Amino acid sequence: MSNLDPVVQIGDWYYQVVYGELWPVTIAKPEHPHRLEPRLQSLLNFFLRHPNTLLAKDTLIDKVWPAEEGTDAAVMRAVGALRKILGDDVRSPCYIATISKKGYCWLAEIKAVELLAPSAAPDNPLTESVAEGGAKPLADDNAAGLPWRFISTTAAVVLLCCASLAYVLAKYTAEPLVRLPDTITPISALSGQEYWPILNASLSHVVYQHRAPEQPLLNWSVQNLADLKVEHVAQYYQTLSEPVWLDDQNLLFRGGTAQQQCAFYQQQLLPVAKPAQLLQAWPCHQVLSQALLRWQEQWLWADTEPGSSDVLLYRTTGQDSVTAINRIANNWRQLSAMLLSDDNLYLLVQQSVSSSTLYRLALPDGQPELVISFPYLVQQFSWWSKQQLLLSAMGRELEIFDLTSKSVQRLGPLTIDLTQASKAPGQVLATQFLDYTTDIYQIADNGQRALLSFSPWHISNRSESLLAVSEHGTAFVSQRTGLPQVWLARGRDSTQLTRLNEQQQVQQLLWHKANLLLMLNNQLFQLDQHSAELTSYPANINTAGRVSSCNDRLYWTELTAHGWQLFSETDSGKSVVYADVVDVRCGPDNGLVLQFSHRNDLAVLHGGQLSILPAQLNWRQLSPEQWFTDSSGIYWLDTQHDALKYYDWHTQQLTELNWPQSNMPLAIYSGGKGIGFVVRQRPHDTDIVWLQNRR
Repeated sequence: MSNLDPVVQIGDWYYQVVYGELWPVTIAKPEHPHRLEPRLQSLLNFFLRHPNTLLAKDTLIDKVWPAEEGTDAAVMRAVGALRKILGDDVRSPCYIATISKKGYCWLAEIKAVELLAPSAAPDNPLTESVAEGGAKPLADDNAAGLPWRFISTTAAVVLLCCASLAYVLAKYTAEPLVRLPDTITPISALSGQEYWPILNASLSHVVYQHRAPEQPLLNWSVQNLADLKVEHVAQYYQTLSEPVWLDDQNLLFRGGTAQQQCAFYQQQLLPVAKPAQLLQAWPCHQVLSQALLRWQEQWLWADTEPGSSDVLLYRTTGQDSVTAINRIANNWRQLSAMLLSDDNLYLLVQQSVSSSTLYRLALPDGQPELVISFPYLVQQFSWWSKQQLLLSAMGRELEIFDLTSKSVQRLGPLTIDLTQASKAPGQVLATQFLDYTTDIYQIADNGQRALLSFSPWHISNRSESLLAVSEHGTAFVSQRTGLPQVWLARGRDSTQLTRLNEQQQVQQLLWHKANLLLMLNNQLFQLDQHSAELTSYPANINTAGRVSSCNDRLYWTELTAHGWQLFSETDSGKSVVYADVVDVRCGPDNGLVLQFSHRNDLAVLHGGQLSILPAQLNWRQLSPEQWFTDSSGIYWLDTQHDALKYYDWHTQQLTELNWPQSNMPLAIYSGGKGIGFVVRQRPHDTDIVWLQNRR
């Protein structure tokens, strides 16, 4: 049979084809079916598609295994494992027969079965069902004789009370009744990294981005969920957006070429892949990850205007005519994602490097209205239900956010490494980061800036990040005890200072008058190094911006109703120092180095006078941990050209050095005079997975 039914009976087993689950025919709906590994699922599906047919080992290697990964030994091991699961006897087979020196043949009859698959679930896959089925009412002679009006009135009152109770619970309960998922099952089993999975309308295929090992470029991969066979599209891009289905065969997406050029493409992927077609009439300046939607029989997308960085909304019917319908002033770091509900557009923006904000605007020409600010970084969102959003934040649990009550339901620690999640029938489709780890390296001072020598400083099997260096010690954040905690290193000794919970996110560390300060969920705290007690900083600084200690005074930036502004601490509270400033660092001669939100020039503010520096830093492209100032100059990473740049205060010269390693660091920190520490990311994989509730 060329196409398999969703559930089939093979011998003494029921088999759910898409999810690869087996359970005995004596059980109609098991709680814990046997889940096949992806390769065994592909092998069994291929057998079932070719029953009573001699299949040579070379055929199985070609059709089931990825290119250059299949061997005769691998086929023999897989067939043996499948036989063991099915309880087949090689000497008297009922399922798989071995044809000596020729191959294998599937023997068992295949019957379609009308059953509820074990992974299938109601429309809300992780929600606790109120009742399953119904009990037959007991006979009651007295009830049978009651007047029909009394019975109907009583039923109506009961229904009204139930509806009222349900409404109250839905409106005022702090958290929706959602069971925590307990199973993550891989879909892709490829080497390298996969991102942004989407299902087609018929739920037969999943499409995702793929980056092969040692390959800097991305391409599209199409995976058949029945046999898990993967087809790679041979067109490569520097960057790719989330794809959107034009129909059940064609994708629309944004792609960036190796020359850093942005363009929209349409591409047929099913039933066979064809070369992508360039949509020349659609303007594109930046590859935004999730900013293309279908609206009123038209396509709607966001883009950034070169120069001003304002967000522009465009629409088109898919023909050559494209219209700009809205301009949105952009004080954010970047637009992360968009979703549509009728004529309301929801914008998820990265307000700063460590916090996000949700806005809503009425199409076509409304302006953003604040819905909620998150004191952590939400990378992506999707619809969970009509009034609920599924939020993905790297390093945090997946969350369901209710737009009406503003309540949040977390989906448990199992989901911490998941992102780019979307709801699918009976489960959630997501990207899983595997073994994502960062390490801190120290750079030896050899007197030659052009020759950087790296040595491990803090290396563990968990991530290390965020440094603050002073004569009092080097503070940093480490996940070695499970959750991110603040540690203090003096010489070779390191001490854990905090006992933070999973909802407390450290966003910045800094020293001020021999005291260690940390920005925690957009609020500044002082940390006692002996008792580990956290107290709010006296000035009550709450900001998603940056804080610096210069000349024994605190300076910080805030996004206000008038845009980004620089504040300083005063005896009476705070005062505005300068406008349009997103970051501040210490400069020479008691000056301040300012980074602006609407221009890339750095400047020194000294005695009320502003001096422009020959240093260009775009705050939307460079994180605050990728540049610093110290007594010798300004140092920053040029990530587009894999270089380290620095401006020397004494010589007033700008110098560029090629970075000596293949991968650019995630962060750089001063060692006193020049670069002293870097945070590096280890190689890691990502997989496309199902998130399910099996209990």
